[in-house]
Amino acid sequence: MGSHCVSELEQAGWIRRSTIQEAACLTFVRGADVDQVATDFGAVAGLGRVLDIDDFCEEAFAHQEKHPMIALRRIDDWVLVVEDNGRQGQRPEVLRNVARQAAVSVFWDASTLTRFSHAVRGDVRTSFEAVLPEYREGSRPDELEAARADLPWSQADPVALMLALSGRLTGLSPSPVWLAGDFQTFPVAPWPDDLVTVPDPLDRIPGFPPELIAALGTATHPDLRRAVAAVARHAVGVADCADAPVVREALSSLSGGPAIDRGVLCSVVREWAWQSTWARPNSKIRNQLRAAEALRQATHEDPLNALAGTLAEARQVRGVGDLVRIVAAELGGPPAR
Repeated sequence: MGSHCVSELEQAGWIRRSTIQEAACLTFVRGADVDQVATDFGAVAGLGRVLDIDDFCEEAFAHQEKHPMIALRRIDDWVLVVEDNGRQGQRPEVLRNVARQAAVSVFWDASTLTRFSHAVRGDVRTSFEAVLPEYREGSRPDELEAARADLPWSQADPVALMLALSGRLTGLSPSPVWLAGDFQTFPVAPWPDDLVTVPDPLDRIPGFPPELIAALGTATHPDLRRAVAAVARHAVGVADCADAPVVREALSSLSGGPAIDRGVLCSVVREWAWQSTWARPNSKIRNQLRAAEALRQATHEDPLNALAGTLAEARQVRGVGDLVRIVAAELGGPPAR
């Protein structure tokens, strides 16, 4: 290991003696101001406060069961986002939002999980576990190989290694000054997870009779789309949210109308999720959130994955009816018994 690498790792070692030593996520964002970065993370702007790092960590700990929190400040040409025991900055859903120019994320937790991510212009190009850098994901998984090549990935603290690599990409040398002084802090209403694509979505549909599962496996795409739309329509009707403008637009899209902007639908799900956890939640809001998530799942590009996801969420809606019969009816056959 060269002397330059030793110096980089020594500079990064202070993090293990800091307030966030055990578990944190540091995200460096270029090309936006603090307010824009906060918005892209999902910050609830009206509840922002100015805190130092110790007070922020106390706030984050006190609210960890309800919502994440972020602390932001500018460092040279970058905005640093600190999360104490948080993980929003390592999520691709967030990185795509914040990386208007570039973003670098360093995540670790108390169970030794780690993640290093690099995103450029909304594209997560490289992402890997610090202890297994040979297994890389992203649109350009090998793009950082030259930058990380001479760092001792199997011999040093993975957090120090990730911070050293982040320094090479950002030009920011790891320093205790990063955590000194005041931060703009916000609670976060998280962006919904990406819709999941699995190779065998029929395995995610428990409780359906075998003959109906077999029928789904051979059904045409139009038949599956009708079934998806019927389940989603039933869920939002039961939850009494079918008249919400975005819900109407999404239902129309599922029935052959103009395509819905999925980002708008995600924003609605995010807003209702925040209401369900913070603003004196009640059973109606929670039920509408479940229905809206079922509707979001219905927009999946693959019809079988859309049906599996929609059914899974619709089952959580209080008062939902017999979904087996709804699906069977849309396949053109008699209701399954």
